[in-house]
Amino acid sequence: MSAAHEFICAELDRLVRRDVRFQAVEIDRTYVAGDQGQRGRYPDVRFRWEGFPECVCEVQLSNTFQPEISERGMFYEGKGMPLIWVLHGVEPRLDNLPSSFRDVILRHKNNAFALDREAIAASESENTLILKCFLLDKGGSVVETHWVRFDALRFPNRGLPYFRNMLLPDIGSFRARRLPWIDALKELKEETDGNWYTSNMAMPRVVRAFDALPRPMVDAEDRYDFARLVAITMTLLSEAGGHYQDLVYRQKPNATAALNTFLSRGGPQQGCAEAIRTLVDRSPLAGKLKPTVREHIMRAIAAEPNQVRPRHPFYDALSWLVPEIFDDVVREELELGEALPGWASGRSR
Repeated sequence: MSAAHEFICAELDRLVRRDVRFQAVEIDRTYVAGDQGQRGRYPDVRFRWEGFPECVCEVQLSNTFQPEISERGMFYEGKGMPLIWVLHGVEPRLDNLPSSFRDVILRHKNNAFALDREAIAASESENTLILKCFLLDKGGSVVETHWVRFDALRFPNRGLPYFRNMLLPDIGSFRARRLPWIDALKELKEETDGNWYTSNMAMPRVVRAFDALPRPMVDAEDRYDFARLVAITMTLLSEAGGHYQDLVYRQKPNATAALNTFLSRGGPQQGCAEAIRTLVDRSPLAGKLKPTVREHIMRAIAAEPNQVRPRHPFYDALSWLVPEIFDDVVREELELGEALPGWASGRSR
Protein backbone atom coordinates (compact mmCIF):
# COMPACT_ATOMS: atom_id res chain seq x y z
CA MET A 1 0.00 0.00 0.00
CA SER A 2 1.05 3.59 -0.59
CA ALA A 3 1.18 6.07 2.31
CA ALA A 4 -2.01 7.73 1.03
CA HIS A 5 -3.78 4.39 0.82
CA GLU A 6 -2.73 3.50 4.37
CA PHE A 7 -3.86 6.91 5.63
CA ILE A 8 -7.36 6.62 4.13
CA CYS A 9 -7.80 3.08 5.46
CA ALA A 10 -6.66 4.16 8.93
CA GLU A 11 -9.05 7.11 8.91
CA LEU A 12 -11.96 4.90 7.86
CA ASP A 13 -11.06 2.53 10.70
CA ARG A 14 -10.94 5.41 13.18
CA LEU A 15 -14.16 7.07 12.04
CA VAL A 16 -16.41 4.00 11.90
CA ARG A 17 -15.43 3.30 15.53
CA ARG A 18 -16.93 6.64 16.62
CA ASP A 19 -20.46 5.52 15.81
CA VAL A 20 -22.43 4.11 18.77
CA ARG A 21 -23.53 1.18 16.58
CA PHE A 22 -19.94 0.09 15.98
CA GLN A 23 -19.28 -3.64 16.40
CA ALA A 24 -16.12 -4.53 14.45
CA VAL A 25 -13.61 -3.25 11.89
CA GLU A 26 -10.54 -4.72 10.18
CA ILE A 27 -8.00 -3.32 7.70
CA ASP A 28 -6.62 -5.59 4.95
CA ARG A 29 -6.35 -8.48 7.36
CA THR A 30 -9.17 -10.92 6.90
CA TYR A 31 -9.50 -13.15 3.88
CA VAL A 32 -13.02 -13.50 2.50
CA ALA A 33 -13.12 -16.89 0.80
CA GLY A 34 -14.70 -17.38 -2.60
CA ASP A 35 -17.37 -19.93 -3.45
CA GLN A 36 -16.89 -22.99 -5.67
CA GLY A 37 -13.31 -22.27 -6.65
CA GLN A 38 -13.83 -18.52 -6.93
CA ARG A 39 -10.85 -16.39 -5.91
CA GLY A 40 -11.27 -14.75 -2.49
CA ARG A 41 -10.53 -11.17 -1.49
CA TYR A 42 -8.74 -9.17 1.21
CA PRO A 43 -10.97 -6.09 1.59
CA ASP A 44 -9.19 -2.80 2.34
CA VAL A 45 -11.60 -2.05 5.19
CA ARG A 46 -14.49 -4.16 6.41
CA PHE A 47 -16.71 -3.11 9.27
CA ARG A 48 -19.98 -3.87 10.94
CA TRP A 49 -22.50 -1.66 12.68
CA GLU A 50 -25.54 -2.87 14.56
CA GLY A 51 -28.52 -2.95 12.21
CA PHE A 52 -26.36 -2.97 9.05
CA PRO A 53 -24.87 -5.78 6.98
CA GLU A 54 -21.13 -6.14 7.11
CA CYS A 55 -19.74 -3.51 4.71
CA VAL A 56 -16.56 -3.18 2.66
CA CYS A 57 -14.68 -0.03 1.66
CA GLU A 58 -12.14 -0.28 -1.16
CA VAL A 59 -9.82 2.71 -1.50
CA GLN A 60 -9.35 3.60 -5.17
CA LEU A 61 -6.03 5.33 -5.75
CA SER A 62 -4.57 3.69 -8.84
CA ASN A 63 -5.82 2.57 -12.22
CA THR A 64 -7.46 -0.67 -11.15
CA PHE A 65 -8.46 -2.52 -14.30
CA GLN A 66 -12.17 -2.55 -15.17
CA PRO A 67 -12.54 -6.37 -14.98
CA GLU A 68 -11.19 -6.31 -11.40
CA ILE A 69 -13.64 -3.55 -10.46
CA SER A 70 -16.50 -5.59 -11.88
CA GLU A 71 -15.34 -8.82 -10.24
CA ARG A 72 -15.02 -7.22 -6.81
CA GLY A 73 -18.52 -5.80 -7.07
CA MET A 74 -20.02 -9.17 -8.00
CA PHE A 75 -17.94 -10.97 -5.36
CA TYR A 76 -19.08 -8.83 -2.45
CA GLU A 77 -22.66 -8.67 -3.75
CA GLY A 78 -22.68 -12.48 -3.69
CA LYS A 79 -21.51 -12.34 -0.07
CA GLY A 80 -24.22 -9.87 0.90
CA MET A 81 -21.55 -7.29 1.77
CA PRO A 82 -22.24 -3.79 0.35
CA LEU A 83 -19.14 -2.34 -1.34
CA ILE A 84 -18.21 1.36 -1.26
CA TRP A 85 -15.37 2.62 -3.46
CA VAL A 86 -13.67 5.59 -1.78
CA LEU A 87 -11.76 7.76 -4.26
CA HIS A 88 -8.64 9.70 -3.35
CA GLY A 89 -6.27 11.95 -5.24
CA VAL A 90 -8.68 12.76 -8.07
CA GLU A 91 -11.16 15.53 -8.76
CA PRO A 92 -14.34 14.17 -10.43
CA ARG A 93 -14.75 17.39 -12.41
CA LEU A 94 -11.63 16.72 -14.46
CA ASP A 95 -12.27 15.92 -18.13
CA ASN A 96 -9.36 13.45 -18.20
CA LEU A 97 -10.71 11.31 -15.37
CA PRO A 98 -9.10 7.84 -15.61
CA SER A 99 -11.40 5.16 -16.99
CA SER A 100 -11.14 3.12 -13.79
CA PHE A 101 -12.50 6.04 -11.76
CA ARG A 102 -15.28 6.64 -14.28
CA ASP A 103 -16.29 3.00 -14.06
CA VAL A 104 -16.38 3.08 -10.25
CA ILE A 105 -18.50 6.24 -10.31
CA LEU A 106 -20.87 4.74 -12.87
CA ARG A 107 -21.37 1.63 -10.75
CA HIS A 108 -22.32 3.88 -7.83
CA LYS A 109 -25.09 5.39 -10.03
CA ASN A 110 -22.88 8.38 -10.88
CA ASN A 111 -22.03 9.05 -7.23
CA ALA A 112 -18.34 9.67 -6.48
CA PHE A 113 -17.39 9.11 -2.82
CA ALA A 114 -14.28 10.63 -1.24
CA LEU A 115 -12.82 11.05 2.23
CA ASP A 116 -11.12 14.44 2.44
CA ARG A 117 -10.36 16.85 5.28
CA GLU A 118 -13.88 18.29 5.26
CA ALA A 119 -15.49 14.85 5.38
CA ILE A 120 -13.16 13.79 8.19
CA ALA A 121 -14.03 16.92 10.18
CA ALA A 122 -17.75 16.33 9.63
CA SER A 123 -17.37 12.70 10.71
CA GLU A 124 -15.62 13.76 13.91
CA SER A 125 -18.27 16.37 14.61
CA GLU A 126 -21.20 13.96 14.20
CA ASN A 127 -19.45 10.85 15.53
CA THR A 128 -20.24 8.73 12.49
CA LEU A 129 -18.76 8.05 9.07
CA ILE A 130 -19.44 10.87 6.62
CA LEU A 131 -18.19 10.85 3.03
CA LYS A 132 -18.05 13.61 0.47
CA CYS A 133 -20.36 12.70 -2.39
CA PHE A 134 -20.11 14.25 -5.85
CA LEU A 135 -23.27 13.75 -7.92
CA LEU A 136 -22.61 13.63 -11.66
CA ASP A 137 -25.14 13.99 -14.45
CA LYS A 138 -25.30 11.49 -17.32
CA GLY A 139 -22.77 13.57 -19.22
CA GLY A 140 -20.23 13.18 -16.41
CA SER A 141 -20.39 16.73 -15.03
CA VAL A 142 -20.66 17.34 -11.29
CA VAL A 143 -23.98 18.99 -10.51
CA GLU A 144 -24.08 18.76 -6.71
CA THR A 145 -21.74 18.02 -3.81
CA HIS A 146 -22.92 16.69 -0.44
CA TRP A 147 -21.44 15.46 2.82
CA VAL A 148 -23.33 12.21 3.25
CA ARG A 149 -23.71 10.08 6.36
CA PHE A 150 -22.99 6.44 5.66
CA ASP A 151 -26.36 5.49 7.14
CA ALA A 152 -28.10 7.83 4.64
CA LEU A 153 -26.94 5.76 1.65
CA ARG A 154 -29.30 3.44 -0.20
CA PHE A 155 -28.33 -0.23 -0.20
CA PRO A 156 -30.04 -1.92 -3.19
CA ASN A 157 -30.43 -5.67 -3.43
CA ARG A 158 -28.36 -5.54 -6.62
CA GLY A 159 -25.54 -3.17 -7.42
CA LEU A 160 -23.44 -0.83 -5.30
CA PRO A 161 -24.77 1.61 -2.67
CA TYR A 162 -25.50 5.20 -3.64
CA PHE A 163 -26.84 8.45 -2.20
CA ARG A 164 -29.01 9.46 -5.15
CA ASN A 165 -29.45 7.48 -8.36
CA MET A 166 -28.33 9.89 -11.07
CA LEU A 167 -28.89 7.34 -13.84
CA LEU A 168 -32.61 6.82 -13.38
CA PRO A 169 -34.70 7.24 -16.51
CA ASP A 170 -36.75 10.44 -16.57
CA ILE A 171 -40.24 9.31 -15.59
CA GLY A 172 -41.57 12.81 -16.19
CA SER A 173 -40.57 12.60 -19.84
CA PHE A 174 -42.42 9.29 -20.14
CA ARG A 175 -45.61 10.93 -18.87
CA ALA A 176 -45.14 13.75 -21.38
CA ARG A 177 -44.91 11.22 -24.22
CA ARG A 178 -48.35 9.86 -23.33
CA LEU A 179 -50.16 13.19 -23.07
CA PRO A 180 -50.84 13.57 -26.82
CA TRP A 181 -52.36 10.11 -26.83
CA ILE A 182 -54.58 10.85 -23.86
CA ASP A 183 -55.84 13.92 -25.75
CA ALA A 184 -56.34 11.89 -28.94
CA LEU A 185 -58.32 9.16 -27.19
CA LYS A 186 -60.50 11.71 -25.47
CA GLU A 187 -61.21 13.33 -28.84
CA LEU A 188 -62.16 9.96 -30.32
CA LYS A 189 -64.43 9.25 -27.37
CA GLU A 190 -66.08 12.68 -27.54
CA GLU A 191 -66.54 12.79 -31.32
CA THR A 192 -67.65 9.21 -32.01
CA ASP A 193 -70.18 6.81 -30.59
CA GLY A 194 -67.40 4.46 -29.49
CA ASN A 195 -67.11 2.85 -32.90
CA TRP A 196 -64.02 4.12 -34.66
CA TYR A 197 -63.26 4.04 -38.34
CA THR A 198 -60.12 4.51 -40.35
CA SER A 199 -61.34 7.97 -41.32
CA ASN A 200 -61.21 9.02 -37.66
CA MET A 201 -57.42 8.77 -37.79
CA ALA A 202 -57.43 12.13 -39.60
CA MET A 203 -58.84 13.95 -36.56
CA PRO A 204 -56.49 16.77 -35.45
CA ARG A 205 -55.48 15.49 -32.02
CA VAL A 206 -55.10 11.94 -33.37
CA VAL A 207 -52.76 13.20 -36.10
CA ARG A 208 -50.71 15.08 -33.49
CA ALA A 209 -50.40 11.91 -31.40
CA PHE A 210 -49.06 9.93 -34.36
CA ASP A 211 -46.71 12.77 -35.32
CA ALA A 212 -45.21 12.60 -31.82
CA LEU A 213 -44.09 8.97 -32.25
CA PRO A 214 -40.34 8.51 -32.91
CA ARG A 215 -41.05 6.49 -36.08
CA PRO A 216 -43.73 7.39 -38.60
CA MET A 217 -46.77 5.20 -39.03
CA VAL A 218 -48.20 6.16 -42.41
CA ASP A 219 -50.65 3.43 -43.42
CA ALA A 220 -54.20 4.31 -42.37
CA GLU A 221 -55.09 0.74 -41.37
CA ASP A 222 -51.93 0.50 -39.24
CA ARG A 223 -52.84 3.77 -37.57
CA TYR A 224 -56.31 2.49 -36.79
CA ASP A 225 -55.05 -0.79 -35.33
CA PHE A 226 -52.33 0.89 -33.28
CA ALA A 227 -54.74 3.50 -31.92
CA ARG A 228 -57.01 0.68 -30.73
CA LEU A 229 -54.03 -0.98 -29.04
CA VAL A 230 -53.06 2.27 -27.31
CA ALA A 231 -56.68 2.76 -26.20
CA ILE A 232 -56.95 -0.65 -24.52
CA THR A 233 -53.45 -0.18 -23.04
CA MET A 234 -54.37 3.16 -21.48
CA THR A 235 -57.69 1.75 -20.27
CA LEU A 236 -55.92 -1.14 -18.54
CA LEU A 237 -53.30 1.18 -17.07
CA SER A 238 -56.04 3.37 -15.60
CA GLU A 239 -57.38 0.27 -13.84
CA ALA A 240 -53.86 -0.67 -12.70
CA GLY A 241 -53.47 2.80 -11.22
CA GLY A 242 -56.76 2.57 -9.35
CA HIS A 243 -58.75 5.10 -11.42
CA TYR A 244 -60.56 3.16 -14.14
CA GLN A 245 -61.45 5.08 -17.29
CA ASP A 246 -62.83 3.48 -20.44
CA LEU A 247 -60.85 4.98 -23.33
CA VAL A 248 -61.91 2.38 -25.91
CA TYR A 249 -65.66 2.21 -25.64
CA ARG A 250 -68.16 4.40 -23.90
CA GLN A 251 -69.77 2.57 -21.04
CA LYS A 252 -67.87 -0.58 -20.18
CA PRO A 253 -68.17 -0.80 -16.37
CA ASN A 254 -64.66 -2.16 -15.71
CA ALA A 255 -61.40 -3.19 -17.36
CA THR A 256 -62.44 -6.85 -17.51
CA ALA A 257 -65.46 -5.99 -19.64
CA ALA A 258 -63.47 -3.66 -21.87
CA LEU A 259 -60.72 -6.21 -22.44
CA ASN A 260 -63.09 -9.09 -23.11
CA THR A 261 -64.92 -7.00 -25.70
CA PHE A 262 -61.62 -5.93 -27.27
CA LEU A 263 -60.37 -9.52 -27.60
CA SER A 264 -63.67 -10.75 -29.00
CA ARG A 265 -62.87 -8.92 -32.25
CA GLY A 266 -60.76 -11.13 -34.49
CA GLY A 267 -57.70 -10.29 -36.53
CA PRO A 268 -55.46 -7.38 -35.47
CA GLN A 269 -57.11 -6.89 -32.06
CA GLN A 270 -56.59 -10.52 -31.12
CA GLY A 271 -53.04 -10.07 -32.41
CA CYS A 272 -52.48 -7.67 -29.50
CA ALA A 273 -53.15 -10.40 -26.93
CA GLU A 274 -49.46 -11.20 -26.33
CA ALA A 275 -48.65 -7.55 -25.60
CA ILE A 276 -51.69 -7.36 -23.33
CA ARG A 277 -50.52 -10.44 -21.45
CA THR A 278 -47.17 -8.71 -20.85
CA LEU A 279 -48.99 -5.67 -19.49
CA VAL A 280 -51.15 -7.78 -17.18
CA ASP A 281 -48.20 -9.82 -15.88
CA ARG A 282 -46.13 -6.70 -15.13
CA SER A 283 -48.78 -4.73 -13.29
CA PRO A 284 -51.37 -5.10 -10.51
CA LEU A 285 -53.90 -6.21 -13.16
CA ALA A 286 -52.98 -9.84 -12.54
CA GLY A 287 -54.84 -9.55 -9.23
CA LYS A 288 -57.56 -7.13 -10.36
CA LEU A 289 -58.98 -8.75 -13.48
CA LYS A 290 -61.29 -11.74 -13.32
CA PRO A 291 -59.51 -15.11 -13.65
CA THR A 292 -61.36 -15.84 -16.88
CA VAL A 293 -59.60 -12.93 -18.56
CA ARG A 294 -56.32 -14.85 -18.75
CA GLU A 295 -58.14 -17.71 -20.46
CA HIS A 296 -59.56 -15.22 -22.95
CA ILE A 297 -56.08 -13.82 -23.60
CA MET A 298 -54.62 -17.29 -24.20
CA ARG A 299 -57.44 -18.19 -26.60
CA ALA A 300 -56.76 -15.00 -28.56
CA ILE A 301 -53.03 -15.82 -28.77
CA ALA A 302 -53.85 -19.29 -30.08
CA ALA A 303 -56.38 -17.94 -32.59
CA GLU A 304 -54.12 -15.28 -34.12
CA PRO A 305 -50.55 -16.32 -34.99
CA ASN A 306 -49.44 -12.79 -35.95
CA GLN A 307 -48.92 -11.41 -32.47
CA VAL A 308 -47.51 -8.03 -31.45
CA ARG A 309 -44.22 -9.04 -29.83
CA PRO A 310 -40.80 -7.40 -29.33
CA ARG A 311 -39.40 -6.01 -32.61
CA HIS A 312 -42.90 -5.62 -34.05
CA PRO A 313 -43.41 -1.93 -34.99
CA PHE A 314 -46.43 -1.71 -32.68
CA TYR A 315 -44.45 -3.18 -29.77
CA ASP A 316 -41.55 -0.80 -30.39
CA ALA A 317 -43.96 2.16 -30.32
CA LEU A 318 -45.59 0.84 -27.13
CA SER A 319 -42.14 0.48 -25.55
CA TRP A 320 -41.51 4.15 -26.27
CA LEU A 321 -44.92 5.22 -24.92
CA VAL A 322 -44.96 3.02 -21.82
CA PRO A 323 -41.33 1.97 -21.16
CA GLU A 324 -42.17 1.31 -17.51
CA ILE A 325 -44.00 -1.82 -18.76
CA PHE A 326 -42.65 -2.73 -22.19
CA ASP A 327 -38.98 -1.62 -22.25
CA ASP A 328 -36.98 -4.28 -20.41
CA VAL A 329 -33.89 -2.09 -19.92
CA VAL A 330 -35.79 0.91 -18.56
CA ARG A 331 -37.94 -1.31 -16.38
CA GLU A 332 -34.93 -3.04 -14.83
CA GLU A 333 -33.20 0.28 -14.13
CA LEU A 334 -36.31 1.60 -12.40
CA GLU A 335 -36.62 -1.61 -10.39
CA LEU A 336 -32.98 -1.46 -9.29
CA GLY A 337 -33.47 2.17 -8.33
CA GLU A 338 -36.66 1.29 -6.43
CA ALA A 339 -38.46 3.85 -8.60
CA LEU A 340 -40.82 1.66 -10.63
CA PRO A 341 -44.34 3.11 -10.27
CA GLY A 342 -46.89 1.03 -8.40
CA TRP A 343 -49.10 0.70 -11.48
CA ALA A 344 -46.18 -0.98 -13.25
CA SER A 345 -45.07 -3.24 -10.42
CA GLY A 346 -48.01 -4.20 -8.26
CA ARG A 347 -46.66 -2.18 -5.31
CA SER A 348 -48.31 0.94 -4.03
CA ARG A 349 -46.21 4.08 -4.49
